[in-house]
Amino acid sequence: MNDAAKSFHRYLLADSKDRDWGIYATSAGYVNIEPGAPYPPAGHPKSHAFSWEEGRRLAELQIHFIMRGGGVLESGEADAPVRRVSAGNVFLLFPGVWHRYMPSKQSGWFEYWIALKGDNVDRLLERGLFTPAEPLFAPPDTTALLRLFTEAVACLRHHPVGTSRVLGSLATMILAEVQTGTTAAAPAENRTEHLVHEAKAMLGQHLAQEVDLAAMARKLGVGYHWLRRAFKQETGQSLHQYRLQLRLSRAKVLLKTTETSVEQIAGQTGFADPYYFSQIFKRKSGCTPTSWRKSDPPHIAI
Repeated sequence: MNDAAKSFHRYLLADSKDRDWGIYATSAGYVNIEPGAPYPPAGHPKSHAFSWEEGRRLAELQIHFIMRGGGVLESGEADAPVRRVSAGNVFLLFPGVWHRYMPSKQSGWFEYWIALKGDNVDRLLERGLFTPAEPLFAPPDTTALLRLFTEAVACLRHHPVGTSRVLGSLATMILAEVQTGTTAAAPAENRTEHLVHEAKAMLGQHLAQEVDLAAMARKLGVGYHWLRRAFKQETGQSLHQYRLQLRLSRAKVLLKTTETSVEQIAGQTGFADPYYFSQIFKRKSGCTPTSWRKSDPPHIAI
């Protein structure tokens, strides 16, 4: 895995339109920490750097989604409880609240995050919808979270204007999903559930590239035919169907939020043939990509 696949992030400068929007992102990204690798990684501004020994306080709300692996979180003051973080968990870092966190040396982790500011963020916290006393969540189904964070990273890479606002809107949906979870640690997944969760995460990465499903199965330590059956049993979809759904969802967002040509969007979502892309899009969505782009209301459908 190259460095580009291991880590990606951007820090964003807000303008008056972002602040007027009420919820906007100041940074977002992901990082894949291999077992035994040092943490936190370098490359972040001084205001966001931290060490395990000293911990850190931030001026923003951060949402962290642990897609793979696990570790620990301490949030509060020096005597804050140590919370175990597992794959599929989400934790929040609150403005002004001391915290520290890190992946396990044995497992590492794959971590998405979005940092947020704005009047709407302040209102959520003032009304107690999220509190520093309960920073850890275990949503029973992380499918929507994975889709939203994947879309956030794609937006960060490609969205030409209003990135902070678009990410803020996606973060609103993420927070709504998080509220359906529990603050207690989730029950341990059985092996099949865990491997299907891992497979979903892998399928959601790098949508513009082909995926060698047999190689993916080997990386998970199982046979390809076993993975096909288990994935279908757990999700009701085949590996190919799930991957296609993610690619078409990404295409819909690009059609609504950019002026990129249909041919370019086909390439960015892994369709080498724009004609085939238009055919499959119409078959699954009921209209052509061009009609989808022109349709009302102009909301982001994912």
